[in-house]
Amino acid sequence: MKNRYKSPWSALLWSFVLPGFGQFYNGQLFIGFVLMVLEVLINYSSNLNIAIYHTFRGELHQAHKVVHYNWGLFYPSLWGYGMWQAYNQAICINDTLRENGIKEPLKKAKFTGMLFGSVAGMVMGLFFQFIFISPVYTGLVIGVIGAIFGHLLEKIIYKIISRQ
Repeated sequence: MKNRYKSPWSALLWSFVLPGFGQFYNGQLFIGFVLMVLEVLINYSSNLNIAIYHTFRGELHQAHKVVHYNWGLFYPSLWGYGMWQAYNQAICINDTLRENGIKEPLKKAKFTGMLFGSVAGMVMGLFFQFIFISPVYTGLVIGVIGAIFGHLLEKIIYKIISRQ
């Protein structure tokens, strides 16, 4: 690790683009490479890009037919984990630098509720699809709703814990 502060939001946004990019930003080359290989494997095996193509063309029935849901269920978890890990690792790098040599700084995972809510929402969106709506749209919409609920639940839990 070099003596450079990392922007947690930059790490998160790089992982939003492609799982593994945020880890490269943080200097975690091995984890970044593994996440990128897994993303390519899952994307290819689930026919996700083909489903996205049909979705954007308005061929929603065809999008349902080409996507392999067994593989597609791995994608939200990998994507969410990549963003969560990159964000929190950047915070840990910054904390370590602030502590000036202390190897184990206080680590507090942030946006954990949002991660679990979005992953659960995306997975539920794949299972509970609305009629004539693409699995891509359904997964993203329910994922955003799940992320909001997860984040609010996390804030409530932190308030309850801080009172004690």
